[in-house]
Amino acid sequence: MTLPLRGPFTLSCHDVSGVGELYAAYGKLIGHDYVIHDDSVPRNVGGFDNISVLEACATRFQGGSQHFEMSPNRQGLDLVILSFGLSGQALRYRQNGVECLATVGSAILHTTDAPLQAQADRFGEVIAVAMPRAKLGSLLADQDALKTRLLPANGAAFSLLAGHARSFLSLGSVPDPALAQLVGDQLCDLAALALGVNSRGKEKVLSGETLHDARYNRALDYIRRHASNPSLGEKELARQLGLSTSSVRQIFARKQTTPARIIRQTRVEMAARLLLDGSHRPRKIVAVAFDCGFRSVSAFYEAFRDQYDMHPSDLRAAAVREMPD
Repeated sequence: MTLPLRGPFTLSCHDVSGVGELYAAYGKLIGHDYVIHDDSVPRNVGGFDNISVLEACATRFQGGSQHFEMSPNRQGLDLVILSFGLSGQALRYRQNGVECLATVGSAILHTTDAPLQAQADRFGEVIAVAMPRAKLGSLLADQDALKTRLLPANGAAFSLLAGHARSFLSLGSVPDPALAQLVGDQLCDLAALALGVNSRGKEKVLSGETLHDARYNRALDYIRRHASNPSLGEKELARQLGLSTSSVRQIFARKQTTPARIIRQTRVEMAARLLLDGSHRPRKIVAVAFDCGFRSVSAFYEAFRDQYDMHPSDLRAAAVREMPD
C-alpha cells in the first residue's frame, strides 16, 4: 500500500478559525473525519506537523482537542498507528470495544479501519506514526500484535522509533523516492522490533542499517535538545541509548564523524543563531558562548573560526550592517 508523498506540512490554530477547522483540515489531509467535543479551547491552542512518504506517515500534534472521535479512513488506507504523548499527559483511546490508557512510558496501537474515540487529560505534544498493516504484519511473530492495545514504550526499540519519527518530521523538504522508501522501511523495522519480530523480520533489521541510523538519529536529536549542557558527551549519549561509550563512538564513526565533533558543531550553530538574533545583540559574546555549552571563551572562538572562518564579532557586525535603516 502506497501513501501519498507529501510534506512537511504545518498548520496551527492561528491559520484557521479554531480547533474544529484545524481538525477538518487535518482530516482532509489524511482521509479521516473528526468530531470535536471541546471546541471551546482557546483559538491559539493547537497545531500539527505532518509528513508522508511512500509507506509511512508521521504527525506531531501540539495542544489541540482533548476529546475527539475519528472515523475510519475514507481513502481506504489500511494502516496501523502508534500514538504516544511526549508531555507527560495520559491518553485514553477506545476502538473496537477495547479501551487503552497510555501514561508516561507507554503508547497506544490503533488502526484506521474502525472508529476511534480519543481523550487526553491535558494539552501537550503527541506523535503518531502510521504504517501499512500488511507491511508491518509481515515482520511480526504474532498477528494479534496489530490489534488495538497498550504498548509499553520504555524499551530500547520504541525509544529508537520515537527518535526516528522526530527526525523524520524535521526533514526540510519532501524526500526523493529512494529516501522515502528508506524512511518507510526504517520506521516499519523499528515498529516491528517494538512489537515482536519474526525470524524474517529480525534478520532484515539486524542485517541492515536501520538500527545504526536510528541510534545515530536519536543521538543527534538528544544533542540538539541538550547542547547547552556543558557536561554533554559520550557518557551521557551512551546512557540515553543504553549502549557502551565504545558503541556510541562506532555509531558516529559509521557517519565519518565523532560525538565531540557533532556536539561542538551544534553548539556553534546555536551560538550563531543567537548572534544573528537582534534581541540578543546587547549581550556579550562570552555570555552567548557559555549559554551554548562552551566551558571556555577560547574553545568557543576556536570552534567558531573553524566552522565559519570568521570571528563571532564579525558575524554580529555583518548582521547589524544588513539591517534596514
